[in-house]
Formats: sequence, structure tokens, C-alpha cells
Amino acid sequence: TKSAMLSYGLDSLNDHQVLEILLFYAIPNGDTNPVAHRLIERFGSLRAVLEADYEDLCVVKGIGENAASLIKFAQMFSGRYLRASSFEEDALRFPDTNALRRYYEGVYLGVRTEQVRAMLMDDDLRFIKEQLIAEGTIGRVELTARKFTDFVIKNNCNRVVIAHNHPNGMALPSKEDIISTKELLKIFEKLDISMVDHIIVGRTGSYSLRASEHNAGLWNDANRHR
Repeated sequence: TKSAMLSYGLDSLNDHQVLEILLFYAIPNGDTNPVAHRLIERFGSLRAVLEADYEDLCVVKGIGENAASLIKFAQMFSGRYLRASSFEEDALRFPDTNALRRYYEGVYLGVRTEQVRAMLMDDDLRFIKEQLIAEGTIGRVELTARKFTDFVIKNNCNRVVIAHNHPNGMALPSKEDIISTKELLKIFEKLDISMVDHIIVGRTGSYSLRASEHNAGLWNDANRHR
């Protein structure tokens, strides 16, 4: 199986075979095939195995502390890779919407709670700082906007990307997401803050509100920078 992976890549293997290879490095002297099958049967998919809690992994027959730790490491490593691969080599620059989407897919990989986050950029769309703004939905726009603006002003920056996730649903924006974005854009415009994009991450992908058909009427000329 390892030779097939090296020759043809992971696309040549099914989920339980991928797990077999991973588990070999934690269980080198055991048969990892039945353990991989038990994991898939219990959690339902490779993604669900990676996102499972450490304690839940440990109760699966054949999975010890080392194997459970390796599975969680694989999940965290995947998130780090997605974030790193979204940057251009040129000083952590995000050249387009797809790069932002890949970054936040990595940030939210395995996150089970709703989170609202913000990223600051310079005029050349280079990364300055990223921070968790709130747990839960965007909720009261006035309160969340104050946290956003405090973060921006404190760091002497006027370009911000906002992002949030739908951990149990699709990446498509809800009616409330669109309304909240519209209100935030109005507040930011008064303070000469440019919202670069609003990225939404779901269980199976991500979404740029700025690049979508839902953008109509949201971003005005004062907030255009590309």
C-alpha cells in the first residue's frame, strides 16, 4: 500500500487504506487494516476520523495513545499546510480570493464551534495579523463591529478580512450573514476601514461573499481596492 501511495499518490487509495498507512507509524508491528476499518465504521469518513476527539479515538479497539496522538497530529499538520500554502512567497501576501479561502479552510479545519475571525492586511495585501474576534455567530453587529474596529485601530491598519465558519453546514451565506456584512460595511466605511472580503467556511468548502452573486449592492466604490 505504501508503494502504491508513493507511485500513484493518495488518489489511488481509499479512505481505510490511507488510515492503514498512517497507523503503521504508530502501530508498526500490528495489523492496521482492521483498525482502520473500525475507525471508518465508527466515525463514518476519513475526515470525521481526523476531526474526532482524542478521547473518542482512544476507545476504538487497537487505538492507543500513540495512534490517537498521531491522528490528531495529522489533522493539525493538514491545517498548518493549508494555511502555509495559501501564502505567496512574497512576504505572506494574499494575491486573490482563492488564497484567502485556502487560508481559512486551514484555520477552521476541525473547529467545531462557530468562530468569527479577522485578518489585517497592508496596502499590498500582505498579512499583518490575524485574531479570533468572537465565539458564536456574528450576532449583534454593533458589538462585533466594535471588536473589529478596536482590533484594526489598535494595529494602525485600515484593511480587514472577516471570516466565520458554519461547522455543521454548508459554506453558503445565510440571510443573516448578508445583512450583517452590509451593516459592517456601512460602519467600516464611516471609519475609513476597507473590508477586503468576508470568507465563510463550511464542512465541505469555503465561500467568498465578495466574489459571489450575493455581493450585488454590498461593496461600494469606497470599499473597492482590487
